[in-house]
Parts: sequence; structure tokens; C-alpha cells
Amino acid sequence: MIVLRLIGTVLWFAIPAGMLTFAVHDLTVRDAPTYDIEGTVVAHRQEYHPPGKDTAASTTYFITVRSASVADWEFGDLQQALDTEPGTPVVVQVSKVTDRVLFVRKSGTVVDLRATVGADVLLIVLGGLGLLVALGREALLEDLEFPHVAGFLLGALAAGGGVYLGLQLGS
Repeated sequence: MIVLRLIGTVLWFAIPAGMLTFAVHDLTVRDAPTYDIEGTVVAHRQEYHPPGKDTAASTTYFITVRSASVADWEFGDLQQALDTEPGTPVVVQVSKVTDRVLFVRKSGTVVDLRATVGADVLLIVLGGLGLLVALGREALLEDLEFPHVAGFLLGALAAGGGVYLGLQLGS
């Protein structure tokens, strides 16, 4: 019985802590500083992905940017606004943390290529609720073989392990 209690305590604390850490790390990386690459679109193409068993049909739009500072660089996204005719001057903003394209500015239009925050906010809410449930669970369980203080300490260690795992998944 004590082994099940130990496993339960570890899981109740580690999983929500890992979820919170992953979501906060993802949001922090999303708004990381950027650097600009000015260039000209030299090519564009589209890749059509037919509907699969569990997916809808989609089109990925790719552009190739030529700049004096870097070699030709091709990147793509599902947003049709990214599709740009060759010869159009663009400014590409690239994350200093992940080296991924975050924004493309062209002819007064800004195309935001970052992921939405909806999934991260949901993870933060669920992770916070999970930690509250874990704390309530430890406070309400009465077990003389395994005192509450030990449960809270084990939970804190498990949460630290969950944070470490969340950071590893986020990088």
C-alpha cells in the first residue's frame, strides 16, 4: 500500500508541474527576441496535402528569400498570406532562441507565423488545477505510516522532476 501511495504522490505532483513548465517555457520562447533579415523573394511554391483518415486537406505555402547576409533560405507555413510573388522585398524576423521564422513583413503586411497560445493557456490551467488537486489529496489523506510532511516533500521532489522533464521537452 505504501508503494502505491508513493507512486501516486509522485505522479500527482510531477505531471502537473511538468505541464506548467512546458507551457510557460513555450510561451517564453514564443515571445523571444528576434533579428531581422532583409531580402527578396526569389521563389514560391505550394504543397497540397490530401485529406487523410484523421486529417483535413491542407496546403503548405513556401517562399525562398535571398539576402546579402545569408544564403537562400526556404521556409513554409499553412497560412495563405505567406504566399508571395518573386521579386517582392520582405523582412523576415527570426527568433534568436529557436532560429525559426516568427514574422514576415511584406508591402506593409505582417504575417505572424507563431503558434497560437490557446493550447499553452489550456495546459497552464490544467496544470494549476492538477497541482491544487495534488495538494488537496496530500492534505486529506490520513496515513500514519506515511506522514503528510513526507508526502509534501516527496511531492516537491516529484514536481522538481516534472519541471526538469518539461524543460527538456521544451528545448
